[in-house]
Amino acid sequence: VRRLAAVGAFAVAAGLILAFIMQTWFHYLQGDFWLNALAMGLTMLATSAFIVGCTSLFGRVGMGIGAVVTIFIGIPLSAAAVPWQFLAAPWGAIGQFLVPGASSTLIRTLSYFPDASSAQQWWTLTGWVALGVILALVGHFRSRPSMHVPESTIE
Repeated sequence: VRRLAAVGAFAVAAGLILAFIMQTWFHYLQGDFWLNALAMGLTMLATSAFIVGCTSLFGRVGMGIGAVVTIFIGIPLSAAAVPWQFLAAPWGAIGQFLVPGASSTLIRTLSYFPDASSAQQWWTLTGWVALGVILALVGHFRSRPSMHVPESTIE
């Protein structure tokens, strides 16, 4: 639970700082500052909650699983540099259901196409946050002593 609270605090701070830098200093982002900060924070929360959840459930191997899913699979399929339709089918569409793809499309939509629907990206990132929280809680409760059979009762 402390890890999840730390992840939440990190996401809020990172979202605000990144939006501030990218919108006011670099002028990369357009549109509403608070909506951009929320999108950046949700992106950070989705990524970090998933990695913390995998680590909680699988131990050190979970960090590797989180890295592989988000970096080695998610980023190439994210279509961050081009529209997702430019990637070979069905990989561009699949990439939109991973954190990097959903977040890059969401930030692009909020900045440059504010009237376009971004519901899929919001729900995708929310789903990754929920998955990360569930994995973290399952990992936490699985490691509790009450979940293990005492060795004295094993014959």
